[in-house]
Amino acid sequence: MKEVAELIKNGAVVAFCGAGLSAESGIPTFRGKAGLWEKYDPNLYVTASGIQSLFLNQPAKLKNFIVECYELMLDAKPNEAHLALSELERKGYITGIITQNIDDFHFQAGSKNVAQVHGNAYTLECPSCGFSIKKEKAQWRALINKLKDTDSDKKIIATMLKFLGKCRMCNHRLESGIVLFEQSLPAAEVQKSYAYLDKAKVVLCIGTSGVVYPAASFPLYAKEKGAAIVTVNPQWSSLEAVSDFICRKSAVDFFKNLLLNL
Repeated sequence: MKEVAELIKNGAVVAFCGAGLSAESGIPTFRGKAGLWEKYDPNLYVTASGIQSLFLNQPAKLKNFIVECYELMLDAKPNEAHLALSELERKGYITGIITQNIDDFHFQAGSKNVAQVHGNAYTLECPSCGFSIKKEKAQWRALINKLKDTDSDKKIIATMLKFLGKCRMCNHRLESGIVLFEQSLPAAEVQKSYAYLDKAKVVLCIGTSGVVYPAASFPLYAKEKGAAIVTVNPQWSSLEAVSDFICRKSAVDFFKNLLLNL
Protein backbone atom coordinates (compact mmCIF):
# COMPACT_ATOMS: atom_id res chain seq x y z
CA MET A 1 0.00 0.00 0.00
CA LYS A 2 2.88 2.38 0.72
CA GLU A 3 4.23 1.83 -2.79
CA VAL A 4 0.81 2.53 -4.30
CA ALA A 5 0.47 5.64 -2.15
CA GLU A 6 3.83 6.92 -3.39
CA LEU A 7 2.69 6.46 -6.98
CA ILE A 8 -0.53 8.33 -6.31
CA LYS A 9 1.30 11.20 -4.63
CA ASN A 10 2.88 11.93 -8.01
CA GLY A 11 -0.57 12.67 -9.44
CA ALA A 12 -1.88 12.01 -12.96
CA VAL A 13 -4.06 9.19 -11.61
CA VAL A 14 -7.10 7.93 -13.50
CA ALA A 15 -9.72 5.76 -11.81
CA PHE A 16 -11.42 3.12 -13.95
CA CYS A 17 -14.50 1.98 -12.05
CA GLY A 18 -16.93 -0.93 -12.28
CA ALA A 19 -19.95 -2.30 -10.45
CA GLY A 20 -17.91 -3.47 -7.45
CA LEU A 21 -17.32 0.15 -6.47
CA SER A 22 -21.03 0.65 -5.78
CA ALA A 23 -21.61 -2.74 -4.15
CA GLU A 24 -21.05 -1.26 -0.69
CA SER A 25 -23.76 1.28 -1.43
CA GLY A 26 -26.20 -1.60 -1.73
CA ILE A 27 -26.18 -1.83 -5.52
CA PRO A 28 -25.73 -5.50 -6.52
CA THR A 29 -23.12 -6.34 -9.12
CA PHE A 30 -24.26 -7.93 -12.35
CA ARG A 31 -22.14 -11.08 -12.46
CA GLY A 32 -21.33 -11.69 -8.82
CA LYS A 33 -23.18 -13.82 -6.30
CA ALA A 34 -26.82 -12.66 -6.07
CA GLY A 35 -26.11 -10.38 -9.02
CA LEU A 36 -28.86 -9.02 -11.25
CA TRP A 37 -28.11 -11.47 -14.03
CA GLU A 38 -29.10 -14.38 -11.78
CA LYS A 39 -32.61 -12.96 -11.80
CA TYR A 40 -32.86 -11.16 -15.13
CA ASP A 41 -31.61 -12.45 -18.48
CA PRO A 42 -29.22 -9.76 -19.78
CA ASN A 43 -29.96 -10.75 -23.37
CA LEU A 44 -33.53 -9.65 -22.76
CA TYR A 45 -33.34 -6.85 -20.19
CA VAL A 46 -30.26 -4.91 -21.31
CA THR A 47 -30.29 -5.19 -25.08
CA ALA A 48 -32.10 -2.72 -27.31
CA SER A 49 -34.01 -5.49 -29.04
CA GLY A 50 -34.92 -7.16 -25.75
CA ILE A 51 -36.15 -3.94 -24.16
CA GLN A 52 -38.26 -3.15 -27.22
CA SER A 53 -39.79 -6.63 -27.17
CA LEU A 54 -40.63 -6.38 -23.48
CA PHE A 55 -42.07 -2.90 -23.88
CA LEU A 56 -44.41 -3.99 -26.67
CA ASN A 57 -45.29 -7.51 -25.54
CA GLN A 58 -44.62 -7.86 -21.80
CA PRO A 59 -44.59 -4.35 -20.29
CA ALA A 60 -45.34 -5.68 -16.80
CA LYS A 61 -42.04 -7.60 -16.78
CA LEU A 62 -40.16 -4.51 -17.94
CA LYS A 63 -41.93 -2.46 -15.29
CA ASN A 64 -40.86 -4.85 -12.53
CA PHE A 65 -37.24 -4.67 -13.69
CA ILE A 66 -37.26 -0.87 -13.86
CA VAL A 67 -38.93 -0.53 -10.46
CA GLU A 68 -36.47 -2.88 -8.75
CA CYS A 69 -33.38 -1.27 -10.28
CA TYR A 70 -34.42 2.33 -9.68
CA GLU A 71 -35.62 1.70 -6.13
CA LEU A 72 -32.17 0.34 -5.34
CA MET A 73 -30.43 3.39 -6.80
CA LEU A 74 -32.84 5.97 -5.42
CA ASP A 75 -32.54 4.59 -1.88
CA ALA A 76 -28.74 4.27 -2.03
CA LYS A 77 -25.99 6.84 -1.52
CA PRO A 78 -22.34 7.19 -2.51
CA ASN A 79 -20.12 5.19 -0.20
CA GLU A 80 -16.75 6.05 1.35
CA ALA A 81 -14.91 4.97 -1.78
CA HIS A 82 -16.86 7.42 -3.96
CA LEU A 83 -16.17 10.16 -1.41
CA ALA A 84 -12.47 9.25 -1.29
CA LEU A 85 -12.21 9.54 -5.08
CA SER A 86 -13.80 12.96 -4.91
CA GLU A 87 -11.37 14.04 -2.17
CA LEU A 88 -8.37 12.77 -4.16
CA GLU A 89 -9.60 14.75 -7.16
CA ARG A 90 -9.90 17.92 -5.06
CA LYS A 91 -6.35 17.40 -3.83
CA GLY A 92 -5.09 17.11 -7.40
CA TYR A 93 -4.08 13.44 -7.35
CA ILE A 94 -6.86 12.14 -9.57
CA THR A 95 -7.25 13.85 -12.93
CA GLY A 96 -10.20 11.84 -14.22
CA ILE A 97 -12.65 9.05 -13.49
CA ILE A 98 -13.86 6.63 -16.15
CA THR A 99 -16.92 4.83 -14.86
CA GLN A 100 -18.92 1.95 -16.24
CA ASN A 101 -21.56 2.59 -13.58
CA ILE A 102 -24.82 4.35 -14.35
CA ASP A 103 -25.81 5.23 -10.78
CA ASP A 104 -24.55 8.86 -10.78
CA PHE A 105 -22.74 8.33 -7.46
CA HIS A 106 -19.51 10.01 -8.60
CA PHE A 107 -21.30 13.28 -9.26
CA GLN A 108 -23.36 12.93 -6.08
CA ALA A 109 -20.09 12.47 -4.17
CA GLY A 110 -18.70 15.67 -5.67
CA SER A 111 -16.38 14.44 -8.43
CA LYS A 112 -16.16 16.75 -11.44
CA ASN A 113 -14.05 15.07 -14.11
CA VAL A 114 -16.06 11.96 -14.91
CA ALA A 115 -16.49 10.05 -18.18
CA GLN A 116 -19.68 7.94 -18.09
CA VAL A 117 -19.00 5.38 -20.79
CA HIS A 118 -22.17 3.37 -20.10
CA GLY A 119 -24.42 6.40 -19.64
CA ASN A 120 -26.39 7.73 -16.69
CA ALA A 121 -29.60 6.22 -15.30
CA TYR A 122 -31.15 9.64 -14.70
CA THR A 123 -30.55 11.01 -18.19
CA LEU A 124 -32.84 10.94 -21.20
CA GLU A 125 -31.40 11.37 -24.68
CA CYS A 126 -32.62 11.99 -28.20
CA PRO A 127 -31.37 9.30 -30.61
CA SER A 128 -31.94 11.69 -33.51
CA CYS A 129 -30.15 14.95 -32.62
CA GLY A 130 -28.24 14.03 -29.44
CA PHE A 131 -30.09 16.40 -27.11
CA SER A 132 -30.05 15.16 -23.50
CA ILE A 133 -31.70 16.08 -20.24
CA LYS A 134 -31.02 14.87 -16.71
CA LYS A 135 -34.14 14.49 -14.60
CA GLU A 136 -34.07 14.93 -10.84
CA LYS A 137 -34.21 11.94 -8.51
CA ALA A 138 -37.57 13.17 -7.23
CA GLN A 139 -38.98 12.91 -10.75
CA TRP A 140 -37.71 9.36 -11.12
CA ARG A 141 -39.11 8.41 -7.72
CA ALA A 142 -42.51 9.77 -8.74
CA LEU A 143 -42.36 7.63 -11.90
CA ILE A 144 -41.46 4.51 -9.92
CA ASN A 145 -44.27 5.07 -7.43
CA LYS A 146 -46.74 5.53 -10.27
CA LEU A 147 -45.56 2.38 -12.05
CA LYS A 148 -45.88 0.38 -8.83
CA ASP A 149 -49.55 1.36 -8.67
CA THR A 150 -50.16 0.52 -12.34
CA ASP A 151 -51.14 -3.00 -13.44
CA SER A 152 -52.69 -2.48 -16.87
CA ASP A 153 -50.29 -3.04 -19.77
CA LYS A 154 -51.73 -0.05 -21.62
CA LYS A 155 -51.32 2.20 -18.60
CA ILE A 156 -47.75 1.01 -18.05
CA ILE A 157 -46.85 1.88 -21.64
CA ALA A 158 -48.66 5.22 -21.46
CA THR A 159 -46.93 6.12 -18.18
CA MET A 160 -43.49 5.34 -19.59
CA LEU A 161 -44.08 7.25 -22.82
CA LYS A 162 -45.36 10.30 -20.96
CA PHE A 163 -42.33 10.32 -18.69
CA LEU A 164 -39.88 9.98 -21.58
CA GLY A 165 -41.50 12.81 -23.50
CA LYS A 166 -40.19 14.28 -26.74
CA CYS A 167 -37.08 16.18 -27.68
CA ARG A 168 -37.49 19.95 -27.43
CA MET A 169 -35.11 20.36 -30.38
CA CYS A 170 -36.49 17.93 -32.99
CA ASN A 171 -39.63 16.43 -31.41
CA HIS A 172 -38.22 12.88 -31.54
CA ARG A 173 -39.14 10.50 -28.72
CA LEU A 174 -36.52 10.57 -25.94
CA GLU A 175 -34.90 7.37 -24.74
CA SER A 176 -33.00 6.23 -21.67
CA GLY A 177 -29.45 7.52 -21.48
CA ILE A 178 -28.20 4.07 -20.40
CA VAL A 179 -25.96 2.36 -22.96
CA LEU A 180 -27.39 -1.09 -23.64
CA PHE A 181 -25.63 -4.17 -24.96
CA GLU A 182 -25.37 -3.97 -28.77
CA GLN A 183 -25.07 -0.17 -28.60
CA SER A 184 -21.94 1.89 -29.18
CA LEU A 185 -20.33 3.79 -26.34
CA PRO A 186 -21.06 7.54 -26.45
CA ALA A 187 -18.35 9.15 -28.59
CA ALA A 188 -17.94 12.22 -26.37
CA GLU A 189 -17.42 10.09 -23.24
CA VAL A 190 -14.94 7.82 -25.03
CA GLN A 191 -13.00 10.85 -26.26
CA LYS A 192 -12.94 12.23 -22.71
CA SER A 193 -11.70 8.85 -21.42
CA TYR A 194 -8.77 8.75 -23.83
CA ALA A 195 -7.89 12.35 -22.94
CA TYR A 196 -7.57 11.24 -19.31
CA LEU A 197 -5.62 8.09 -20.19
CA ASP A 198 -3.15 9.86 -22.49
CA LYS A 199 -1.82 11.78 -19.47
CA ALA A 200 -2.16 9.01 -16.87
CA LYS A 201 0.78 7.77 -14.87
CA VAL A 202 -1.38 5.44 -12.79
CA VAL A 203 -4.72 3.75 -13.49
CA LEU A 204 -6.72 2.49 -10.51
CA CYS A 205 -9.02 -0.32 -11.72
CA ILE A 206 -11.67 -0.49 -9.01
CA GLY A 207 -14.37 -3.12 -8.73
CA THR A 208 -14.40 -4.20 -12.35
CA SER A 209 -14.13 -7.70 -13.76
CA GLY A 210 -12.44 -6.38 -16.88
CA VAL A 211 -14.54 -8.54 -19.19
CA VAL A 212 -16.95 -5.98 -20.66
CA TYR A 213 -15.56 -4.60 -23.88
CA PRO A 214 -14.82 -2.13 -25.31
CA ALA A 215 -14.58 -0.38 -21.92
CA ALA A 216 -12.21 -3.03 -20.54
CA SER A 217 -9.64 -2.03 -23.17
CA PHE A 218 -8.99 1.34 -21.47
CA PRO A 219 -6.49 0.02 -18.88
CA LEU A 220 -4.69 -1.92 -21.63
CA TYR A 221 -4.36 1.29 -23.63
CA ALA A 222 -2.88 3.08 -20.62
CA LYS A 223 -0.52 0.17 -19.90
CA GLU A 224 0.88 0.36 -23.42
CA LYS A 225 1.56 4.06 -22.88
CA GLY A 226 3.56 3.33 -19.73
CA ALA A 227 1.00 3.81 -16.93
CA ALA A 228 1.15 1.63 -13.81
CA ILE A 229 -1.99 -0.46 -13.31
CA VAL A 230 -3.43 -1.03 -9.83
CA THR A 231 -6.33 -3.49 -9.56
CA VAL A 232 -8.64 -3.28 -6.54
CA ASN A 233 -11.17 -6.08 -6.34
CA PRO A 234 -12.02 -8.71 -3.71
CA GLN A 235 -12.78 -11.06 -6.60
CA TRP A 236 -10.61 -12.13 -9.51
CA SER A 237 -10.36 -9.66 -12.38
CA SER A 238 -9.01 -10.30 -15.86
CA LEU A 239 -7.05 -7.06 -15.49
CA GLU A 240 -4.76 -8.73 -12.95
CA ALA A 241 -2.77 -10.08 -15.90
CA VAL A 242 -1.55 -6.56 -16.74
CA SER A 243 -1.52 -5.14 -13.21
CA ASP A 244 1.56 -3.90 -11.38
CA PHE A 245 -0.25 -4.05 -8.04
CA ILE A 246 -3.21 -6.23 -7.01
CA CYS A 247 -5.30 -5.52 -3.91
CA ARG A 248 -7.88 -8.16 -3.02
CA LYS A 249 -9.92 -5.80 -0.87
CA SER A 250 -13.19 -3.97 -1.24
CA ALA A 251 -13.00 -0.44 -2.60
CA VAL A 252 -13.93 1.05 0.79
CA ASP A 253 -11.21 -0.90 2.63
CA PHE A 254 -8.65 0.01 -0.02
CA PHE A 255 -9.31 3.75 0.19
CA LYS A 256 -9.40 3.75 4.01
CA ASN A 257 -5.95 2.22 3.96
CA LEU A 258 -4.72 4.42 1.14
CA LEU A 259 -5.75 7.69 2.79
CA LEU A 260 -3.77 6.71 5.88
CA ASN A 261 -0.65 6.45 3.74
CA LEU A 262 -1.01 9.67 1.78
